Amino acid sequence: MYSLLLLATGCAALIAPQPVKRVSKVSATLGDIPGGDEIWDPLELAQWRDVEELRATELANGRAAMLAFVGWIWPQVFGLWKGGPVTSSDPIAALTEVPTVAWVQFIVFCGAIEANRLNYDRGLERDTSKVFFDPLGLYPEDAEGQARMQLAELKNARTAMIGFAAVFVHHFMPAAVPGLGGLH
Repeated sequence: MYSLLLLATGCAALIAPQPVKRVSKVSATLGDIPGGDEIWDPLELAQWRDVEELRATELANGRAAMLAFVGWIWPQVFGLWKGGPVTSSDPIAALTEVPTVAWVQFIVFCGAIEANRLNYDRGLERDTSKVFFDPLGLYPEDAEGQARMQLAELKNARTAMIGFAAVFVHHFMPAAVPGLGGLH
């Protein structure tokens, strides 16, 4: 019975394809985007989405990967905090040891940051001369320094995504990534 339902669903997907909104291949001037004049798009995904949106998504995922990589490595190199509910330095096992109330607080906190960022991007609450979050004032004032810092962030984000993928794969296939022998 379930096989027939699954087969009918698969056939319906092939028979009645949904219309897809196409955007121009390159709708933004690539020289205006950090990372520059050329894009590497072997799957031609830029035809389905705006290039600026893809770059913003890449940066957001890269920032998350930077935090995830540090969060993966830190307990294994420096140890755990004393007295906390997490007793394992194994990142996957530690996920189940975090109390539910902490996950709820984390999700609400991330949601508040994203809502604030969305309001900032829409221009609802901001001083247009400043960046969204720079508490230490490290973002340069001049355009050349800003471009250099944006490119550095993009390169670090890409490196972190590759690094996190490496430690994640190494966790489940220990001999797959050379040089990560001491980590789990």
